[in-house]
Amino acid sequence: MATIAEPGESPETNPATIPKSAYYALALLASANLLNYLDRNIVSILAEAIKADLGLDDAQLGFIMGTAFAVFYAVIGIAMGRISDGLSRKKVMAFGLALWSGMTALGAAASNFLVLAIARIGVGVGEAAASPCSQSLLADIFPQRRRGIAMSVYLTGTFVGGALSMIIGGYILQNWPTACTSVPVPGACDIAGWKAALLIAGFPGLLLALAILTIREPSRTEAREAPPFRFIVGEFANALPPFTLASVYRAGGAAGLANNVKLAAAIAAACGALVWLTGDVAQWVAVAIGLYSITTWGQIQSLRDRPLFALTFGDPTFLAAMGASALFACAGAGSTIWTVPYAIRNFDLTPDKVGLYIGVINLVGAIIGVLIGGWLADRWKQRDLRAPLWIMGISACCNLVGITILLSVTNVEAFLFTRFALAILGSLWGGSTAAMIQDLVIPRMRGSAAGTFTLVSIVISSGMGPYWAGKISVISGSLTAGILSLLVLIPLGLALLVVAARRMPNETTAARMARAVAAGEPEPQEKRP
Repeated sequence: MATIAEPGESPETNPATIPKSAYYALALLASANLLNYLDRNIVSILAEAIKADLGLDDAQLGFIMGTAFAVFYAVIGIAMGRISDGLSRKKVMAFGLALWSGMTALGAAASNFLVLAIARIGVGVGEAAASPCSQSLLADIFPQRRRGIAMSVYLTGTFVGGALSMIIGGYILQNWPTACTSVPVPGACDIAGWKAALLIAGFPGLLLALAILTIREPSRTEAREAPPFRFIVGEFANALPPFTLASVYRAGGAAGLANNVKLAAAIAAACGALVWLTGDVAQWVAVAIGLYSITTWGQIQSLRDRPLFALTFGDPTFLAAMGASALFACAGAGSTIWTVPYAIRNFDLTPDKVGLYIGVINLVGAIIGVLIGGWLADRWKQRDLRAPLWIMGISACCNLVGITILLSVTNVEAFLFTRFALAILGSLWGGSTAAMIQDLVIPRMRGSAAGTFTLVSIVISSGMGPYWAGKISVISGSLTAGILSLLVLIPLGLALLVVAARRMPNETTAARMARAVAAGEPEPQEKRP
């Protein structure tokens, strides 16, 4: 019997035996994802040194660790989703990797809050290419029956990178005063340890960017709407204010522009009030830009690409799953990024020991968790399409209990054991959720869907979680109170999860295609075996 491909897939993308080139691409993309999270998370282990050197408080530190990166990651990533669906994904990925690696190293030049914030913004801009390009490539390279485990392997780079950021950053921070003497660079010992760590972390990505260009990229039949340069400029105009105003006008005329201006005014008023209440101008200006860009992008898609809108922003299942994921990620990521500063402040441990212990714990525990989650989802989903949602809910409930225990223990052994359990249970849902996103749309939309889902999650989790915990810490004088305050988000996420689960049985391939066709998508060509 002939193998049946999904609509939009060719027999080459759904083979009985997966070619070696697919595993080569997976290895490179997982390595890039490793560097993605190494460069993103290394500021966590460096946070206490940065705070002391630059004279920051916990709210500013939260902005550096989260918002500065996340919001501009989201703004640029809005365009990257569509760009990855219209241009060579490996080329866009290689460019983004080189950019974020260079900006990581540039952070070593920071002498104040503003310069370091700008460098972290640059990291976010470069990393915006990673998820849309990588997940879209893997979805084309691997057949549906193996996407869950492929996405899980790719996401192991997340946890390896996060672990290495702790281990490498902590080791350099603790040992640089003596290690610098063996570095054959004049003035090496004049560089602070946290700055040396940023320089060292940024270099490998420049080499890996060249290797990414050797991936064999599957051909695609969808045509771009414009030549490459015009296409890129047009997509960035759809994402970057104030150019978005022209894009909205072209797509929706005066009525569309009026609605967009009202939206901008409402967001500006809300964030202005938060600036008045908190005094944190950078935080809320950045959040306002991010929220405006994401909602404007959704408005433009509703006018310009109605099938894409119908299966993403216009689909209650997609929206509910995305909202639940974002809230769970906010509670999980916000608490995780503050774990290292919490351990340094509350236990008698040096940065290199904290980095090693927590790095290894996160590495081993998270890889176990994400691989088990992907494996379980591939099998459970054969009987119940809601399996990725159930796994997400189980993981969130475990986080709720685990974080509470983590912050109540009084000895380091219990703290590390609880952190290990959280690393396993908190990472169960990553791979299965990434695969579910791809299953909720038709093939031509995979990059855009991955970008949308990831970017909304990033803005809420990294854009709000670290700052939220840091601000409550400043107000209350307790980092414990700041981290615990994030847990109120989990019940809200569970409510959204129930909404998505009730709708998921109707999310069949035929139903998705029917909704896309009803919104204007061309009828698919019937494939013969």
